[in-house]
Amino acid sequence: MPILDLLFILFISTEAKAATQYDLKDLAVLEQEKNFEEFLDHVNDIRPSERQKLWRSMYQSMAMEMIDYKLKTKDFTLATYRRIENIGRAGALSNDEFFQLKRSLYAKKFFTDCYNQASLKGNSPTKAEDYKLCDKELSSFWFFSKKDPDVGLDLASLIEKHPTFLSTWPFYSTAINDSIAPIYCERPNVQREVIKKLTKESFDPEFDGNYKLLIKRFIPEKCFKKVISPLKLSLISYETNGLDKELALSLLTASGSLSKEEEDLYAITYLLDGPVVGEKMNIAWKKVELLNSNYQLRQKLLEKIKNLSIIPDKIFRDPESARNKAIINLFALNFPEFLNYYAESCLNYISHKSMEAQIASSFQCNQFLKIAHNLKKKNEADWITEKISTQYSAIKK
Repeated sequence: MPILDLLFILFISTEAKAATQYDLKDLAVLEQEKNFEEFLDHVNDIRPSERQKLWRSMYQSMAMEMIDYKLKTKDFTLATYRRIENIGRAGALSNDEFFQLKRSLYAKKFFTDCYNQASLKGNSPTKAEDYKLCDKELSSFWFFSKKDPDVGLDLASLIEKHPTFLSTWPFYSTAINDSIAPIYCERPNVQREVIKKLTKESFDPEFDGNYKLLIKRFIPEKCFKKVISPLKLSLISYETNGLDKELALSLLTASGSLSKEEEDLYAITYLLDGPVVGEKMNIAWKKVELLNSNYQLRQKLLEKIKNLSIIPDKIFRDPESARNKAIINLFALNFPEFLNYYAESCLNYISHKSMEAQIASSFQCNQFLKIAHNLKKKNEADWITEKISTQYSAIKK
């Protein structure tokens, strides 16, 4: 091809391209017409050196108009989401606070729809891939977002409802480390996540047992203070297991959050709910042994137990197992007042004298009373008084 012909073609091509370029006047007309689609297609036609206040103002207005329209029409397609993300992640609006709020609002709606649509796939072979796509886009969104704590908590709540591969901790940690963390950390879901995180880290093979350092590494003090109350509740809760109680006891002890009386009370409840054999059980065991010579302390602790909504009694499911029998014998020797109180409460419950007793299960009651009664008849153990044994015998006749 002759050089002149080639130059002519290049000239025509350049002229055609220039003819499609919009200027500020064109964009202003599109803004007045609320034509955000065409506006956003050409917003970057303006040279960087000419992108002044007017251009930025129009850009923000049109971008937000687009999001409002997409929200109104429930357009949560992947193409629309990615277009909004392209605007939000780069260029003039990446640091625009108002646009970023609108972007986050759309993103939450998009991801809700994304996961819901995936969940409706039933046994479809594409279901797993759909979930992976939602995970991938959400992870990318959070990476490029401003890490707003409220947005993070909303996203955490969303992914907890679906079988995703994403960890919720990155979304919660933003709130936990925020300047108003004490407010966020009063929320039950945040408290559960904090305890869940500490539980997970305590099972790390490299964890050296230093719970004080564990707390310091992951949870700011201002947030951990708000978790103290639920940790204490877990020590007397019927819903938590031995491992839960052991962790709570370790964290509370390491942080110096327990008074002497609380340490004694929780040692008792820890043993009564079926402890994990180990160091914590040994410590609790020794605390109960010390009650033998302290009648006043036993009475104080008994009053605290009477104020519990439910008496911890999981060891009474099987009073004759080696571990449980040893613990019951420990109480019979050092804190007999408790066993008698529990037995009396059981009698009132199974004889229908009191329907407001602190009894979790009539099964545990019957198991304990039956074994205690038989052992007393054989003169093998004094878990209950003669009076209680006689009353139980009368009920069973």
